[in-house]
Amino acid sequence: SFYGVIPVVVRAYAWIRSLGEEGLKEVARTAVLNSNYLFRNILKISGAGAPYAPGKHRFEQVRYSWEKLTEETGVTTEDVQRRMCDFGMHYWTSHHPWIVPEPFTLEPTESYSKDELDEYIAALKLISDEAYSEPEKVKNAPYNSCVHKIDTSTLDDPNKWAITWRAYLKKK
Repeated sequence: SFYGVIPVVVRAYAWIRSLGEEGLKEVARTAVLNSNYLFRNILKISGAGAPYAPGKHRFEQVRYSWEKLTEETGVTTEDVQRRMCDFGMHYWTSHHPWIVPEPFTLEPTESYSKDELDEYIAALKLISDEAYSEPEKVKNAPYNSCVHKIDTSTLDDPNKWAITWRAYLKKK
């Protein structure tokens, strides 16, 4: 049977109850601290920006942009995403439609340590440096991952779509 999101709600409720009032406040403070720490350090990376949050203190996630990096090097947010896989790190891109050009949204929450955030920031900085010095290295990533670069150009043409195997065979 399908129970929807009830198990998720029960787990969240159990987590909140286990923290208690003070624990929940501490988790919230840590999440905001982590978000602001990441925000300040991401803005120091060449090509990165936060167009809707210039200099503001953040309480929640930030939608960052690689627009400047893309304009100056041709490296896109998808290229950065694939290169992050080489470092064994997850990279949150943003959902369509892209309101922010070349977006990425990072959610450090309360569970990451300063060392983990510093490692993540260092990886993004290295990728930015690579984009400016040898952009093809970033564009052709990944090198050490099972994630591959997928050509999605066929998705623009409905005549090339094949929803099922039979539909694919009919188009051949």
